[in-house]
Amino acid sequence: MKLPEPPKETNFTMKRMIAVLVGAVIVVGGAGAAWAQVGGGPAKREALRTCARQARQDNPDADKAALREAVRNCMADQGHPPRLSDDQKATAKACVDEAKAANPDADRRTVRAAARPCLEAAGILTPLTPEQQDRRAKLLACFEEAKAAHPGDRPAIRQAVRECVQAA
Repeated sequence: MKLPEPPKETNFTMKRMIAVLVGAVIVVGGAGAAWAQVGGGPAKREALRTCARQARQDNPDADKAALREAVRNCMADQGHPPRLSDDQKATAKACVDEAKAANPDADRRTVRAAARPCLEAAGILTPLTPEQQDRRAKLLACFEEAKAAHPGDRPAIRQAVRECVQAA
């Protein structure tokens, strides 16, 4: 007994579903691989686990702050220093707070731009090269122009900025 063939539309739909599933698996796998590499990779994660285990064994009754400090010191001894020191963190917070006070109604991007010179002076951020400064100035000018021309229409603003940057 021969089974009837499914309609061609169903076959096409199944192929599309399989293609979407394969694409989703690739995207999820790529994102997982990228996430696994963030923060120093497997060696750093293993060092962190070892340091945390050792800190808990050495100080079983310690609170979280004491354990955090012990783990931080252990990680530094193993060659994994923190990204920013405590002094740099305090300086960065002071720079951002100062920028927020100077621009109370500003959005995050504006506050970050206002804090940048202070952070550069503190050695937390590297200064922009002249080419980067020119590119940023051109992009900001295009953005302001597009925002004035298309208030509230984000897709139109994006497209206008792209066209402006390419034309310049």
